Amino acid sequence: MSSSSPLSIDALPTWARFNDVEFVNAKLQETDGKGIGLVAASDLRSTTTPATEETTKTNEGPSDGEKRQPSEDDTEVERARTETSNESAAGQTNHNLTTLLRIPHDLILSSAAIEEYTKVDQNFRQLIESAGHQFLPRDVPVPTMWSEVERALLQGTSLEVALEAKLSALNQEFDELTENSSGMAFWNSLFWEKGTATIQDWILVDAWYRSRCLELPRAGHAMVPGLDMANHSHQPTAYYEEDDKDDIVLLLRPGAEVTGGEEVTISYGEKSPAEMLFSYGFIDRESTVDGLTLPLEALPDDPLGKAKVHILKGPPSLKLSRSGGEISWQSPFAYLMCLNEEDGLEFRVLQGKDGGRELKLFWQEEDVTARADDFENLIKDHPLCQIFKLRVVSVLHEVVSDHLMQLSSEISHDQLEPLRRAGLVRDDCLRAAETLREIEASVLGSAAAALDEQVRAIKHDFLSVYLNSQTSQ
Repeated sequence: MSSSSPLSIDALPTWARFNDVEFVNAKLQETDGKGIGLVAASDLRSTTTPATEETTKTNEGPSDGEKRQPSEDDTEVERARTETSNESAAGQTNHNLTTLLRIPHDLILSSAAIEEYTKVDQNFRQLIESAGHQFLPRDVPVPTMWSEVERALLQGTSLEVALEAKLSALNQEFDELTENSSGMAFWNSLFWEKGTATIQDWILVDAWYRSRCLELPRAGHAMVPGLDMANHSHQPTAYYEEDDKDDIVLLLRPGAEVTGGEEVTISYGEKSPAEMLFSYGFIDRESTVDGLTLPLEALPDDPLGKAKVHILKGPPSLKLSRSGGEISWQSPFAYLMCLNEEDGLEFRVLQGKDGGRELKLFWQEEDVTARADDFENLIKDHPLCQIFKLRVVSVLHEVVSDHLMQLSSEISHDQLEPLRRAGLVRDDCLRAAETLREIEASVLGSAAAALDEQVRAIKHDFLSVYLNSQTSQ
């Protein structure tokens, strides 16, 4: 979509002065490897002890989502709730803390503000202009903005399927937008008559939203000019809050110290490497979060497969996590996936309270529709519980091993070099893809070994029980 040229970042301080954005104890400066960021204007120290215990809200998905696959619901990947802290009691800002940045409430482009503004101006162009959209970059490093050649670098990773699903969803959304707005004179003239807007513009808007949108305590989802210049760190020195005037303030964390010229950072949340790359376009190598989420499918020969997927809330997935060298996994669908009619699983179509037909799930003649994601506990008292667990662990071991094999095929540098020289593959994209592949291959390798050990342990227990039963006869 054609538009005026974006302003240089050098113009941001001037724009800030005209729009009452106060860089109180911070300034814009080039940072090491992160581009432009916020740095302390002088030595700063906060010794204030918060009235309540400091907590950080994490943005967890149905689980990045999950965690859900990142492409399923991207509001889960906003940095939003992950950063707002409860350092201040009852949601009130502690004014004794050091303020770094203050943004007037009028500049906050929130969903609530847009809805209110459309009551007086359906075009809401002034609101968008006032929010400083001129500074939004058209080159956002998230994978949806990568070229087709660059996206191929993610084949075999947990992002491959999620990225395909996200791009498919964006295309569907754009088609719906085109169809629904073509009959509206203003939007048809602005976007469609001359082909001004394209699918690439819609993908860019989505990239802006995921990489820059916050979830404020009261205003909700919002874009906050100036605050989005703060970069991420797993050891942040600042957090943001809404004050009693509904302005946004960036505050130094209690007990934090920064020297003049040192970068001031916030946290985008505890996310896996794939989630960070998907939402923000980079991977934090210093993060303690180590894991990935793999999509699961019903067994190919299972006549109840479609019903199982339908009855489960959320996409079927396997979440792998590694902490302190130990692997853990979560997969509610895996237990449901490995149970059959002969085990006592049954689906029935019954009349609902509204008179319609509803699919119900039964286990041992009991309606467990509301607990479809809790079969790990539902099978505990069954005499064949260990057999069910062996099925689950065996299937997951096969899934993990297959993904590891797909990922193990290294990116051919002989093929990549001509593409790099031709400018078809950017170095940043290549490094990000290689980092993701390296991390996920390591986690998958550890998970495959752990699952194999679980299979062996369950089989050993079976053998011990069998031998004991033979001895007692």
